[in-house]
Amino acid sequence: MRKPKILIFSDFYLPGYKSGGGMRTIVNMVERLCDRFEFWIVTRDHDGHEDRTSYSDVKINEWNNIEKAKVFYLSRENVKMSKLHKLVEEVKPQLIYTNSYFSKLNIYLLLLRKLGRIPKTPFVLAPCGELSDGAWSINKAKKDFFLMGTNKIGLYGNIVWKASTELEKKEIERLKPSKAKIFIAPDLPPKMIFAEFNIKKKPVKKSGCAKMIFLSRFVRKKNFKWLLQHLKDIDGKLEIDIFGPLDDSAYWKECSRLIEKLPENIKVEAKGTVPHHNVAETLFQYDFFILPTLGENFGHVFLEAFAAGCPLIISDQTPWIDLEKKRIGWEISLKNPGTWIKIINKCINMEDAEYKQMSLASREYVLKWLADENLEKETVDVLNFGLSKIEKM
Repeated sequence: MRKPKILIFSDFYLPGYKSGGGMRTIVNMVERLCDRFEFWIVTRDHDGHEDRTSYSDVKINEWNNIEKAKVFYLSRENVKMSKLHKLVEEVKPQLIYTNSYFSKLNIYLLLLRKLGRIPKTPFVLAPCGELSDGAWSINKAKKDFFLMGTNKIGLYGNIVWKASTELEKKEIERLKPSKAKIFIAPDLPPKMIFAEFNIKKKPVKKSGCAKMIFLSRFVRKKNFKWLLQHLKDIDGKLEIDIFGPLDDSAYWKECSRLIEKLPENIKVEAKGTVPHHNVAETLFQYDFFILPTLGENFGHVFLEAFAAGCPLIISDQTPWIDLEKKRIGWEISLKNPGTWIKIINKCINMEDAEYKQMSLASREYVLKWLADENLEKETVDVLNFGLSKIEKM
Protein backbone atom coordinates (compact mmCIF):
# COMPACT_ATOMS: atom_id res chain seq x y z
CA MET A 1 0.00 0.00 0.00
CA ARG A 2 1.10 3.54 -0.70
CA LYS A 3 2.30 5.40 2.38
CA PRO A 4 0.04 8.24 3.59
CA LYS A 5 1.19 11.59 2.21
CA ILE A 6 1.84 14.31 4.83
CA LEU A 7 2.47 17.89 3.73
CA ILE A 8 4.44 19.87 6.34
CA PHE A 9 4.73 23.66 6.41
CA SER A 10 7.71 24.87 8.42
CA ASP A 11 9.29 28.32 8.21
CA PHE A 12 12.76 26.75 8.17
CA TYR A 13 14.27 23.38 7.27
CA LEU A 14 17.47 21.73 6.11
CA PRO A 15 20.09 22.73 5.10
CA GLY A 16 19.37 25.45 7.67
CA TYR A 17 20.44 25.17 11.30
CA LYS A 18 19.78 28.58 12.90
CA SER A 19 16.07 28.39 13.71
CA GLY A 20 15.97 26.10 16.74
CA GLY A 21 14.12 23.07 18.01
CA GLY A 22 10.91 23.30 15.99
CA MET A 23 12.83 22.57 12.82
CA ARG A 24 14.83 19.78 14.46
CA THR A 25 11.61 18.04 15.46
CA ILE A 26 10.56 17.94 11.80
CA VAL A 27 13.98 16.66 10.72
CA ASN A 28 13.84 13.90 13.33
CA MET A 29 10.24 13.01 12.49
CA VAL A 30 11.18 12.51 8.85
CA GLU A 31 14.22 10.43 9.80
CA ARG A 32 12.32 8.19 12.20
CA LEU A 33 8.97 7.79 10.44
CA CYS A 34 9.79 7.88 6.72
CA ASP A 35 9.12 4.15 6.46
CA ARG A 36 5.49 4.75 7.53
CA PHE A 37 4.67 8.12 5.96
CA GLU A 38 5.57 10.04 2.81
CA PHE A 39 6.78 13.51 3.78
CA TRP A 40 6.52 16.63 1.62
CA ILE A 41 7.80 19.88 3.16
CA VAL A 42 7.24 23.52 2.20
CA THR A 43 9.67 25.99 3.74
CA ARG A 44 11.39 29.32 3.14
CA ASP A 45 14.49 29.71 0.98
CA HIS A 46 16.77 30.99 3.77
CA ASP A 47 18.08 30.02 7.18
CA GLY A 48 16.66 31.69 10.29
CA HIS A 49 14.83 34.91 11.01
CA GLU A 50 17.70 37.35 10.41
CA ASP A 51 19.63 35.74 7.54
CA ARG A 52 17.65 36.47 4.36
CA THR A 53 20.27 35.10 1.94
CA SER A 54 18.78 32.37 -0.25
CA TYR A 55 20.34 28.92 -0.11
CA SER A 56 22.80 28.35 -2.93
CA ASP A 57 22.81 24.54 -2.84
CA VAL A 58 19.10 23.82 -3.44
CA LYS A 59 16.63 24.71 -6.18
CA ILE A 60 14.38 27.62 -5.19
CA ASN A 61 10.65 27.44 -6.03
CA GLU A 62 11.05 23.81 -7.06
CA TRP A 63 10.82 20.44 -5.35
CA ASN A 64 14.10 19.01 -4.05
CA ASN A 65 14.98 15.56 -2.74
CA ILE A 66 16.44 16.32 0.71
CA GLU A 67 17.43 13.15 2.49
CA LYS A 68 14.11 11.31 3.00
CA ALA A 69 11.63 14.05 2.06
CA LYS A 70 10.51 16.20 -0.87
CA VAL A 71 11.20 19.85 0.00
CA PHE A 72 9.96 23.02 -1.71
CA TYR A 73 11.87 26.25 -0.94
CA LEU A 74 9.69 29.36 -1.24
CA SER A 75 11.27 32.61 -2.36
CA ARG A 76 10.09 35.68 -0.45
CA GLU A 77 7.70 36.80 -3.18
CA ASN A 78 6.04 33.36 -3.17
CA VAL A 79 5.11 33.41 0.51
CA LYS A 80 1.48 34.14 -0.36
CA MET A 81 -1.87 32.41 -0.20
CA SER A 82 -2.16 31.78 -3.94
CA LYS A 83 1.13 29.86 -4.03
CA LEU A 84 0.29 27.79 -0.95
CA HIS A 85 -3.05 26.99 -2.52
CA LYS A 86 -1.33 25.69 -5.68
CA LEU A 87 1.12 23.58 -3.66
CA VAL A 88 -1.64 21.92 -1.64
CA GLU A 89 -3.54 21.18 -4.85
CA GLU A 90 -0.37 19.78 -6.45
CA VAL A 91 0.64 17.49 -3.58
CA LYS A 92 -2.89 16.36 -2.63
CA PRO A 93 -1.88 15.36 0.91
CA GLN A 94 -3.91 13.18 3.26
CA LEU A 95 -2.72 15.39 6.17
CA ILE A 96 -1.36 18.93 6.60
CA TYR A 97 1.03 19.55 9.52
CA THR A 98 2.40 22.90 10.71
CA ASN A 99 4.85 23.66 13.52
CA SER A 100 4.01 27.25 14.46
CA TYR A 101 0.93 29.03 15.78
CA PHE A 102 2.00 32.49 14.56
CA SER A 103 3.81 31.62 11.32
CA LYS A 104 2.53 33.44 8.24
CA LEU A 105 2.54 30.10 6.43
CA ASN A 106 0.25 28.61 9.06
CA ILE A 107 -2.11 31.60 9.11
CA TYR A 108 -2.39 31.63 5.29
CA LEU A 109 -3.19 27.91 5.26
CA LEU A 110 -5.87 28.28 7.91
CA LEU A 111 -7.41 31.18 6.00
CA LEU A 112 -7.46 29.09 2.82
CA ARG A 113 -9.08 26.31 4.81
CA LYS A 114 -11.63 28.68 6.34
CA LEU A 115 -12.53 30.07 2.91
CA GLY A 116 -12.91 26.57 1.45
CA ARG A 117 -10.06 27.11 -1.01
CA ILE A 118 -8.21 23.91 -0.06
CA PRO A 119 -9.73 20.42 0.26
CA LYS A 120 -11.17 19.14 3.52
CA THR A 121 -7.78 17.82 4.61
CA PRO A 122 -7.10 16.98 8.27
CA PHE A 123 -4.88 19.60 9.91
CA VAL A 124 -2.36 19.10 12.75
CA LEU A 125 -0.74 22.07 14.49
CA ALA A 126 2.23 21.87 16.88
CA PRO A 127 2.77 25.30 18.53
CA CYS A 128 6.32 24.41 19.65
CA GLY A 129 6.43 26.50 22.82
CA GLU A 130 4.93 29.68 21.34
CA LEU A 131 2.03 29.58 23.81
CA SER A 132 4.04 29.43 27.04
CA ASP A 133 3.64 32.24 29.58
CA GLY A 134 7.16 33.48 28.89
CA ALA A 135 6.77 33.48 25.12
CA TRP A 136 3.29 35.03 25.22
CA SER A 137 4.48 37.82 27.53
CA ILE A 138 6.64 39.20 24.70
CA ASN A 139 4.40 41.52 22.63
CA LYS A 140 1.47 40.33 24.76
CA ALA A 141 -1.01 43.02 23.72
CA LYS A 142 -0.50 42.23 20.05
CA LYS A 143 -0.91 38.51 20.67
CA ASP A 144 -4.03 39.01 22.79
CA PHE A 145 -5.58 41.03 19.96
CA PHE A 146 -4.64 38.32 17.43
CA LEU A 147 -6.20 35.64 19.65
CA MET A 148 -9.41 37.64 20.04
CA GLY A 149 -9.72 38.11 16.29
CA THR A 150 -8.95 34.53 15.32
CA ASN A 151 -11.33 33.15 17.94
CA LYS A 152 -14.09 35.41 16.62
CA ILE A 153 -13.83 33.94 13.12
CA GLY A 154 -12.99 30.42 14.32
CA LEU A 155 -9.71 30.31 12.41
CA TYR A 156 -8.14 27.65 14.62
CA GLY A 157 -11.30 25.62 15.08
CA ASN A 158 -11.71 21.92 14.35
CA ILE A 159 -8.05 21.00 14.05
CA VAL A 160 -5.79 18.51 15.83
CA TRP A 161 -3.21 19.96 18.21
CA LYS A 162 0.08 18.32 19.16
CA ALA A 163 1.38 19.36 22.58
CA SER A 164 4.84 18.26 23.69
CA THR A 165 3.91 18.10 27.39
CA GLU A 166 0.94 18.22 29.74
CA LEU A 167 1.84 21.86 30.43
CA GLU A 168 1.67 22.75 26.74
CA LYS A 169 -1.69 21.00 26.52
CA LYS A 170 -2.99 23.38 29.21
CA GLU A 171 -1.53 26.32 27.29
CA ILE A 172 -3.44 25.24 24.19
CA GLU A 173 -6.64 24.82 26.23
CA ARG A 174 -6.34 28.45 27.39
CA LEU A 175 -6.88 29.52 23.77
CA LYS A 176 -10.31 27.89 23.93
CA PRO A 177 -10.06 26.43 20.41
CA SER A 178 -13.40 25.12 19.16
CA LYS A 179 -13.86 21.41 18.43
CA ALA A 180 -10.23 20.77 19.33
CA LYS A 181 -8.56 17.41 19.84
CA ILE A 182 -5.29 17.78 21.77
CA PHE A 183 -2.67 15.01 21.86
CA ILE A 184 0.48 14.93 23.95
CA ALA A 185 3.49 13.65 22.03
CA PRO A 186 7.09 14.50 23.01
CA ASP A 187 9.14 16.14 20.28
CA LEU A 188 11.12 13.48 18.51
CA PRO A 189 14.89 13.39 19.03
CA PRO A 190 17.37 11.78 16.63
CA LYS A 191 18.11 8.09 17.11
CA MET A 192 21.62 8.84 18.40
CA ILE A 193 23.46 11.95 19.51
CA PHE A 194 27.27 12.27 19.51
CA ALA A 195 28.27 8.62 19.18
CA GLU A 196 31.93 9.73 19.47
CA PHE A 197 31.56 10.69 23.14
CA ASN A 198 34.60 9.69 25.23
CA ILE A 199 34.80 10.85 28.85
CA LYS A 200 38.59 10.54 28.77
CA LYS A 201 38.73 13.37 26.20
CA LYS A 202 36.50 15.68 28.24
CA PRO A 203 38.50 18.77 29.35
CA VAL A 204 39.66 18.72 32.98
CA LYS A 205 37.39 20.70 35.30
CA LYS A 206 39.59 22.92 37.50
CA SER A 207 38.34 24.09 40.88
CA GLY A 208 38.00 27.86 41.05
CA CYS A 209 36.85 28.32 37.47
CA ALA A 210 34.10 27.13 35.15
CA LYS A 211 33.42 27.32 31.44
CA MET A 212 29.73 27.54 30.62
CA ILE A 213 27.91 27.66 27.32
CA PHE A 214 24.68 29.32 26.18
CA LEU A 215 23.68 27.74 22.86
CA SER A 216 20.37 28.93 21.45
CA ARG A 217 18.74 31.71 19.46
CA PHE A 218 19.62 34.91 21.32
CA VAL A 219 16.17 36.40 21.89
CA ARG A 220 14.29 37.87 24.87
CA LYS A 221 12.53 34.60 25.60
CA LYS A 222 15.88 33.04 26.51
CA ASN A 223 16.23 35.66 29.28
CA PHE A 224 20.01 36.07 29.23
CA LYS A 225 19.81 39.70 30.32
CA TRP A 226 18.23 38.56 33.60
CA LEU A 227 21.27 36.35 34.24
CA LEU A 228 23.70 39.18 33.50
CA GLN A 229 21.92 41.39 36.02
CA HIS A 230 22.68 38.92 38.83
CA LEU A 231 26.25 37.81 38.11
CA LYS A 232 28.03 40.41 40.23
CA ASP A 233 28.18 38.11 43.29
CA ILE A 234 30.03 35.32 41.53
CA ASP A 235 33.22 34.07 43.20
CA GLY A 236 36.08 32.68 41.18
CA LYS A 237 36.55 32.72 37.44
CA LEU A 238 33.52 32.29 35.18
CA GLU A 239 33.45 32.16 31.39
CA ILE A 240 30.17 32.05 29.46
CA ASP A 241 30.34 31.72 25.69
CA ILE A 242 27.23 32.50 23.66
CA PHE A 243 26.61 30.45 20.52
CA GLY A 244 23.66 31.10 18.25
CA PRO A 245 22.19 33.74 15.97
CA LEU A 246 21.68 37.19 17.54
CA ASP A 247 18.13 37.40 16.23
CA ASP A 248 17.15 40.38 18.38
CA SER A 249 19.79 43.08 17.81
CA ALA A 250 18.16 45.53 20.24
CA TYR A 251 18.18 42.91 22.98
CA TRP A 252 21.82 42.08 22.25
CA LYS A 253 22.74 45.77 22.64
CA GLU A 254 21.03 45.82 26.04
CA CYS A 255 23.01 42.75 27.09
CA SER A 256 26.27 44.10 25.67
CA ARG A 257 26.06 47.15 27.93
CA LEU A 258 25.75 44.86 30.94
CA ILE A 259 28.60 42.63 29.75
CA GLU A 260 30.91 45.64 29.58
CA LYS A 261 30.25 46.36 33.26
CA LEU A 262 30.99 42.84 34.54
CA PRO A 263 33.90 42.39 36.96
CA GLU A 264 37.20 41.06 35.64
CA ASN A 265 36.61 37.53 36.93
CA ILE A 266 33.58 37.12 34.64
CA LYS A 267 33.98 36.91 30.89
CA VAL A 268 30.99 36.70 28.52
CA GLU A 269 31.54 36.54 24.78
CA ALA A 270 29.42 35.93 21.67
CA LYS A 271 31.00 33.28 19.45
CA GLY A 272 28.59 33.20 16.49
CA THR A 273 26.53 30.33 15.14
CA VAL A 274 27.41 26.63 15.04
CA PRO A 275 26.39 24.27 12.20
CA HIS A 276 24.18 21.57 13.65
CA HIS A 277 26.65 18.77 12.95
CA ASN A 278 29.16 20.56 15.23
CA VAL A 279 26.79 21.31 18.13
CA ALA A 280 27.51 18.27 20.33
CA GLU A 281 31.27 18.54 19.76
CA THR A 282 31.11 22.22 20.76
CA LEU A 283 29.10 21.45 23.90
CA PHE A 284 31.65 18.76 24.81
CA GLN A 285 34.31 21.44 25.32
CA TYR A 286 32.36 23.11 28.15
CA ASP A 287 31.65 22.24 31.77
CA PHE A 288 28.00 23.30 32.02
CA PHE A 289 25.14 24.44 29.82
CA ILE A 290 23.28 27.51 31.13
CA LEU A 291 19.88 28.85 30.02
CA PRO A 292 17.59 31.03 32.21
CA THR A 293 14.76 30.67 29.71
CA LEU A 294 11.27 32.06 30.22
CA GLY A 295 9.86 28.85 28.78
CA GLU A 296 10.61 25.85 26.57
CA ASN A 297 8.13 23.22 25.45
CA PHE A 298 10.95 20.69 24.92
CA GLY A 299 14.51 21.81 24.21
CA HIS A 300 16.46 19.63 21.77
CA VAL A 301 19.65 21.39 22.85
CA PHE A 302 19.21 19.98 26.38
CA LEU A 303 19.46 16.45 24.98
CA GLU A 304 22.50 17.48 22.96
CA ALA A 305 24.12 18.91 26.10
CA PHE A 306 23.45 15.70 28.04
CA ALA A 307 24.87 13.69 25.14
CA ALA A 308 28.05 15.78 25.32
CA GLY A 309 28.36 15.17 29.06
CA CYS A 310 27.46 18.79 29.78
CA PRO A 311 25.12 19.12 32.83
CA LEU A 312 22.41 21.79 32.80
CA ILE A 313 21.77 24.96 34.78
CA ILE A 314 18.33 26.02 33.56
CA SER A 315 15.14 27.68 34.74
CA ASP A 316 12.19 25.67 36.00
CA GLN A 317 10.16 26.72 32.96
CA THR A 318 10.90 23.59 30.93
CA PRO A 319 9.70 19.95 31.02
CA TRP A 320 13.07 18.82 32.38
CA ILE A 321 12.79 18.36 36.14
CA ASP A 322 14.52 16.63 39.08
CA LEU A 323 17.89 17.28 37.48
CA GLU A 324 19.74 17.57 40.80
CA LYS A 325 18.27 14.29 42.04
CA LYS A 326 19.51 12.63 38.85
CA ARG A 327 22.93 14.29 39.24
CA ILE A 328 22.69 15.85 35.78
CA GLY A 329 22.18 19.52 36.64
CA TRP A 330 19.72 21.93 38.26
CA GLU A 331 16.42 23.56 37.33
CA ILE A 332 16.02 26.76 39.34
CA SER A 333 13.17 29.23 39.76
CA LEU A 334 13.71 32.65 38.24
CA LYS A 335 12.18 34.02 41.42
CA ASN A 336 15.31 32.93 43.30
CA PRO A 337 18.35 34.67 41.76
CA GLY A 338 20.30 33.94 44.95
CA THR A 339 19.94 30.21 44.30
CA TRP A 340 21.27 30.72 40.78
CA ILE A 341 24.37 32.40 42.17
CA LYS A 342 24.81 29.69 44.80
CA ILE A 343 24.66 26.93 42.18
CA ILE A 344 26.99 28.75 39.78
CA ASN A 345 29.50 29.23 42.59
CA LYS A 346 29.15 25.53 43.45
CA CYS A 347 29.97 24.67 39.84
CA ILE A 348 32.97 27.00 39.83
CA ASN A 349 34.39 25.35 42.95
CA MET A 350 33.66 21.78 41.83
CA GLU A 351 36.61 19.40 41.53
CA ASP A 352 37.18 17.31 38.41
CA ALA A 353 36.29 13.97 40.05
CA GLU A 354 32.82 15.17 41.10
CA TYR A 355 32.30 16.88 37.77
CA LYS A 356 33.19 13.77 35.76
CA GLN A 357 30.54 11.82 37.71
CA MET A 358 27.94 14.41 36.68
CA SER A 359 29.20 14.38 33.10
CA LEU A 360 28.91 10.59 32.84
CA ALA A 361 25.50 10.60 34.52
CA SER A 362 24.30 13.13 31.93
CA ARG A 363 25.54 10.96 29.06
CA GLU A 364 24.01 7.79 30.52
CA TYR A 365 20.70 9.56 31.11
CA VAL A 366 20.28 10.63 27.50
CA LEU A 367 21.29 7.22 26.13
CA LYS A 368 18.56 5.60 28.21
CA TRP A 369 16.07 8.30 27.17
CA LEU A 370 16.82 7.86 23.46
CA ALA A 371 16.42 4.09 23.74
CA ASP A 372 12.80 4.36 24.93
CA GLU A 373 10.73 2.28 22.52
CA ASN A 374 7.65 4.45 23.12
CA LEU A 375 9.26 7.67 21.83
CA GLU A 376 7.76 7.33 18.36
CA LYS A 377 4.40 5.88 19.37
CA GLU A 378 2.77 9.12 20.54
CA THR A 379 3.70 11.02 17.36
CA VAL A 380 2.47 8.15 15.19
CA ASP A 381 -0.80 8.19 17.14
CA VAL A 382 -1.24 11.92 16.43
CA LEU A 383 -0.60 11.51 12.71
CA ASN A 384 -2.82 8.43 12.41
CA PHE A 385 -5.66 10.16 14.25
CA GLY A 386 -5.33 13.13 11.91
CA LEU A 387 -5.37 10.82 8.89
CA SER A 388 -8.58 9.19 10.11
CA LYS A 389 -10.32 12.48 10.94
CA ILE A 390 -13.31 13.51 8.83
CA GLU A 391 -13.58 17.28 8.98
CA LYS A 392 -16.83 19.19 9.06
CA MET A 393 -15.97 22.64 7.83
